[in-house]
Parts: sequence; structure tokens; C-alpha cells
Amino acid sequence: MVAIAAVDVVVGVYYRFTTTSKMWLDEAQTVNIASFPLRSIGHALRADGAPPLYYYLLHVWIGVAGHSDASIRALSGLFGVLTLPLIWWVARRGFGRIEAIAVLAVVASSPFAAYFSTETRMYSLMVLLATAGIGAVQALLSRPTVPRAALLALITALLLYTHYWALYLFVVVGLERSAWTAPIPAVARRTMSEYIRVSVEK
Repeated sequence: MVAIAAVDVVVGVYYRFTTTSKMWLDEAQTVNIASFPLRSIGHALRADGAPPLYYYLLHVWIGVAGHSDASIRALSGLFGVLTLPLIWWVARRGFGRIEAIAVLAVVASSPFAAYFSTETRMYSLMVLLATAGIGAVQALLSRPTVPRAALLALITALLLYTHYWALYLFVVVGLERSAWTAPIPAVARRTMSEYIRVSVEK
């Protein structure tokens, strides 16, 4: 499993920075808006309808990395790569080593994750922040403290400033939290580790 995950990560990182397609309409519009002065981006976003965080970050990134398609798209690729160690840590902390390796391999080799990491849109940033949010929830539930609550609030705000779809995520998390008070059938109490170990043994 470690060897497979390692290969997946190497190939996944490569494809998060590799694409032969030209920028399509939404990407071009994103770059155009991000090219405005920082003080004008909020007004320009009326034509796009999205929150401004990704556009601010892209504005700074273009100033550093340049205006070529590959360099502009590399920002999303960077977010996609940063998600990999973070999602491994979150799965390792919440479930275990075997689960963490499995999750890392799945995400690294996911064609959807790779595709959105090559688009000049905010979706790979959403995945990174959502993963960080899961880790923040885990930390807060394990030991509630003010700094951990503040971290979760910050990530929540960043998600809202990245895309309005974050509202659906918050609704799902809220419903899941409320469902934790309901009785859980015995069969559902098995951990993911047991299912993976049984599969490996077979």
C-alpha cells in the first residue's frame, strides 16, 4: 500500500501541473479580474459572482510567477499538492495509518482532483480549505480551546470568501453533528480499518 500510494503521489503531483488545454472562458475571466488593481477586484467581481479570496491570491501570484498559462495555473496546482500531506494528516489523526495511506492514494490519483488543480479557478483552494476545516473540527472536538475554535472560525470565513458553495458544506457538517446523538447500529460501529484489513486478508 505504501508503494502504491508513493507512485500515486508522484504521478498525481505531475498531473497537477501538466495540461495541454488552453484556458476556457471562466478561467480567462478569472485571470482578467485578478489582473485588476486589488482595490478594484471587488467591484469587478460583479461580472463573475464569486467571493474575492482566490482572485486576491491570484493577483499576487501573477505578480510573482508571471502571465503564462502554465505559471498562472500553477497556483491551483500548488493548492492541489498542499492538500495531499494535509489530507494524509487528517485521515491519520481521525482514523489510522492504513486509512491515511488509502485516502492519500485515492486523492492523489483522483482525476477530478488533478483536473481542478490545473484550472485557474478556486476549486482546488476549496478542497484545501475544506480538508483543513476537517482537521480543525477534529482538533476542536478532541480538546476544545479558544485558539482551536478561532482557527475553525478562520477557516470557515476563508471558505466563505472562496466560494458560496461552502454553505452547503456547513449544512452537511451541521446535520452530521446533530446525527451523532442518534443511536448507532452495532454494524456501523466497525472502523474503516477493519474493513480494509478484511479486504487485504481476502
